[in-house]
This record gives sequence, structure tokens and C-alpha cells, in this order.
Amino acid sequence: MSILLADDDAQLATFLSQSLESEGYSVHTALDESSVLAELERQNYKLIILDLNFGQTDGLRLLEKLRAEGVETPVMVLSARNRVSDRIQSLNLGADDYITKPFSFQELAARATAILRRKADPSLSVLRVEDLELDPAMRKVHRGKMEIKLSPKEFGLLQLLMRHAGETVTRQELLRESWGTEEETDSNLVDVYVNYLRKKIDSFSPAKLIHTVRGAGYRLGRPAPTHGSGPSAPGHHETSPSAAAQKYTAATYSDSATVTAPQAPLRALVHSVAHDLAQPLTSIRCFLELLAMRNGNVSAQPMELKSIEQQADRAIALSKAISAMVREVPPPAGPWISLETLLNDIFNDFAVVQLSGLLTLERQWDPSIQITSSPVLGQLLVVFLSKLVGHCIRPLILTITSDVQDGRCHLNLSWRFSSPSQGDVQDARSVLTKDLNSVQQIVHSLGGELILPESLPEITLKLPSASPTSGTKPDFVQ
Repeated sequence: MSILLADDDAQLATFLSQSLESEGYSVHTALDESSVLAELERQNYKLIILDLNFGQTDGLRLLEKLRAEGVETPVMVLSARNRVSDRIQSLNLGADDYITKPFSFQELAARATAILRRKADPSLSVLRVEDLELDPAMRKVHRGKMEIKLSPKEFGLLQLLMRHAGETVTRQELLRESWGTEEETDSNLVDVYVNYLRKKIDSFSPAKLIHTVRGAGYRLGRPAPTHGSGPSAPGHHETSPSAAAQKYTAATYSDSATVTAPQAPLRALVHSVAHDLAQPLTSIRCFLELLAMRNGNVSAQPMELKSIEQQADRAIALSKAISAMVREVPPPAGPWISLETLLNDIFNDFAVVQLSGLLTLERQWDPSIQITSSPVLGQLLVVFLSKLVGHCIRPLILTITSDVQDGRCHLNLSWRFSSPSQGDVQDARSVLTKDLNSVQQIVHSLGGELILPESLPEITLKLPSASPTSGTKPDFVQ
């Protein structure tokens, strides 16, 4: 069974590939969108495992593109986004399953097997009505995030109702299909079990799914459309997924554009860094499970241990960065602070990745420069470093330079791989692509300016400064 694994984190992809191959699968890894498309032209795969945080590519856009081009290969989505709306959007765009990070490899393997079984046997396809989901292969039922435990008879009855979602199923049909009997219509056996289902499925939700059709039987979900008109079928929307996504994006931008305080965009950036944190945590968990699966027969290789140590260091650094972004900072003693002091404080939170060799710092800034003491600047710089560490699958060298022009500090951050043979690093726009709007709002709140040179791995911040070279005497010196 061949699997195409689309994930730009080489270390995580390695652990997942090794784990899946130990289960008998043949796995090919694609690290970017062009590789995914080339592989799908080269050969047929039984399953695509797609990480939504896929480098410069939005995984959802790639999923939508594949389905629009007629690719019918089952797709399992991996993501740190755990909201029900994210899951529903992915499923509506054509995903066959959705698993959140950090996950258990054993669960990933079981879900992959279930998808492939469903592909071979259509009767095992997952059934979905609104936020209710029934998986015949896994014998599991969920409503939203809640798993619902059903008896075998309740499971069979619900499966029958969901297969006829939107249609009225008579009591006689339910008796015949679920109990194999043709009892008289005055039997209350069906009513008793439907009542059991109602208590488990509808009792905790204001949106009721199981409806009684008087004198006829029962219906699950909204009525089925007639002659191509009326309400949409269950699980579908009147607008296409892409149109809905565009509408959401436009609304989000409109709302965020009116925000002047940094709190709202900062919350979005904290969420983004937490999303990046799920990547190394998943690598660590999969590595430990892989060791357990070997049962001590094969010891971990030095390169494996070095790799997982770096993943642990990434996780520690990102955890400390999230803490730095959300912790309360006492009001500054004055309007200015030494650039040297600020950067030293920030890099203390990233000491673990510096000691591990994942991040090497080249200090080329002018320690005499005084810049704004706003705590928002510290949070912004933590975001920049977090996004670099979050994408840091190979050792990086980070160079920081500074000078003062026209009363402003020009703070430049540029990065490159430690070894030139490792190729090109991601440019600034790729690193910040999903967070650029929030970053711009925070920079604006500081009275600063953000410059992202096209296709270059560097960022320049123009910040308020009180350096002697700017002609303004500092009011505060650390």
C-alpha cells in the first residue's frame, strides 16, 4: 500500500515514514507542493497524508486544488488546529479524515488502515450529518468533539437513519432492517430505541437531529431537497467552500483592520506559535512510539537521537516563547531602553536552541542605540524568533545588525543555513505568510515600519529611537 506524505518538516516526515513502513506501507515524502503534484503524476497512491502547515503552501488550498483537478485519492489531514470549524472546513473541501497534533502514531496508522478499508468497501464510508459523524470501520460516533458510546443495536439503528439522512424511514423499515422482523405497527420497539438515541445524541445540543414524522416514522437531519430546490442536503452548503473561505477571509480582515491595540493580533500570533509547537511535539511522540514498537530489538541510532534532541529543544524554546508573549511585564521605567539589554533578555528564552546548535547568533548590533521600551517590541521580536525556530529543521545562523537613520533605529534580522550545501532557506514572506497581517498591526502600534525584501531571508524593522547619533538625547538609559 503506497502512501504520499506531504509534510515540509523533514524530521517529522522521517519519523512518520519509518513508523508507517514498519506497518507494511510504502511511503514517499514530498516536502513542497510541486513535489506533491509531480508524484501524483508519476504514480498512483492509495492515500495522501497532508499537513495543513505545509511550508509556503496553504494545505487547504492544495486540498481544494487536488479535488478540483479530479484527484480522488483519499486524503488524511494533519493539523494542530483543533476547532470543530477547522475540521468541518477540511471535510467539506474533500478530506477523508482529520487528525490533530500531537497525535499517537498508533491512532494515525489505525485511521490510515480504516480509510483504505473504506476505499475498498464503500459500505464502510464515514457518514456525516451536520456535526454528527459515524465511522463504520472504527465503530465510533462523534457529535462535534464528543464521542458517543452506543450499543450494537443503537449503532446499527443510527447507521440506517444516517444512510437515509433527510428522508423519512418508516417504523416497518427500521424493524425489518435492524431487527429482521415484520412485526405489527403497534410495536413500540423502534420508539424505545429511537428514544435511547435521542438521549445520547440530542439531549446535550440545542440543534436536534432526530425528528418524529407523525403517522410515518423518523427522520434524521433536515428534509431531503425535492426536484433540485429547497434546503441543501445534509453536510453541504449553498456556497462553494472556496467562496465561503473568501467571505471569511474578507470579514476577518475587515474586523482586524479596525483594531488599534496590539492585544487582538497578539492573541492570533500566540495561537500561531502554539500551532508550530505541535510539530516538534508530534515528532517526539512518534519517535518514542517507534522505539516501543521495536521492542528493544533495534536501538536508536546516534543521528536519530541527535534529531529528537533537537526536536525537544525546539519544543522547549517555543514553550518559553509563548510564556514570554503572554506574561505580564511591569511598566517600563522610561520611554527608552538599550537595544543590547532588550536583545539579551529576549535571547535568554532561546538559549536552549543556541546551546544545541540549531540557532547560532551573530551579534552585529550597536549596543549604544536606545529604542522604545514598549513591551510590545519585545513580544514582536519573540514572535520573529519563534517563527524561525518553528521552521528551523536545520541549523541556522541568525545575524542581527542595527544602525540609526533619520532618528529611527533600523534593526535587521537575516538568516542562512549553517552549511551552504543545505540549499536555500525560507524567505521572510514564507516564514510570516500566515501571520503577516497580525505582525503588521503590532508594528504599526509601535509607530514602526516593517520591510520584507522580496524573496530574501531577512526582516528590517524601523523603530522609534533616541540614540545620540539621531540627534535626540536619550531620556532613559538602562
